[in-house]
Amino acid sequence: MSCQRRQSHETRFREALGEAGARLEQLRFLVERRGVDARMELERRLDTARGLHNRALARIEAARQASEDGWPFARAQADHTLSELVQALDELEGHLARAVA
Repeated sequence: MSCQRRQSHETRFREALGEAGARLEQLRFLVERRGVDARMELERRLDTARGLHNRALARIEAARQASEDGWPFARAQADHTLSELVQALDELEGHLARAVA
């Protein structure tokens, strides 16, 4: 049962991370089309989001390798990092939407 739960979590996490990666790529495309003035701040936000994406990849790998006792903590860290990434992407999308309006 525990093995199924771990695999299910990893599958859902990797799917969510893939969606976040696609959003990140789309945002990168939109930022590249912006003017030079607004682009520096947006590039900094993209870099932060890329770092969170890389950290989330590392956290899910750590959760995969964790022992049975350490898995709940590793899972919680991975979930937290993923939520930080999604929040950063939401904020960046909101910033771009306000800039366009």
